[in-house]
Amino acid sequence: MTSCVNTQIKKENKLFISKNYFSNKGFALVYSDKLKKEKIISNKIDTRSLIIFQKNLKKDTNVKITNLINQKSIIANVGKKSDYPNFYNSVISIRISEVLEIDQKEPYVEIKELLENSLFVAKKSKTFDEEKKVASKAPVEDIKIKNLSNNITKNEKIVNKKFIYIIKIADFYFKKSAKFMVLR
Repeated sequence: MTSCVNTQIKKENKLFISKNYFSNKGFALVYSDKLKKEKIISNKIDTRSLIIFQKNLKKDTNVKITNLINQKSIIANVGKKSDYPNFYNSVISIRISEVLEIDQKEPYVEIKELLENSLFVAKKSKTFDEEKKVASKAPVEDIKIKNLSNNITKNEKIVNKKFIYIIKIADFYFKKSAKFMVLR
């Protein structure tokens, strides 16, 4: 800091640790009671909740889940630790699946940890009596509704996308096997 006045400023020794926040892209498993009965998933999720299971995040961590196919996103909380197949990056509730319009055949999502300070909740505003009086006294001469569409019809295209991911699982204990996999 610089200034015209000579003053001493005590600087505290603070350690700033830059934390790399969690981000993961992969396939999500959509929860169903059938998976719980077959013991594929160890814990239960309420169908209407905004809770996910994620192995790498602590309970009650806020996360943003984005459907990478249509770019819709939602904010959810991480539930308690649960066991599920390692192929999936998370287990999401049915409600999250419906809101994000996730295709059951292609549940490709991105999960990002949200900073606690980056979230805010908008509170309800209060309208004062003076503001109400101004709105009621403003003169309104007439109201017209004009159709701006001019009978334009939209041609919706039905796109039939095929599942285009190739998932290769192999052992890479030796450099030779890794190079062989690249060649394939």
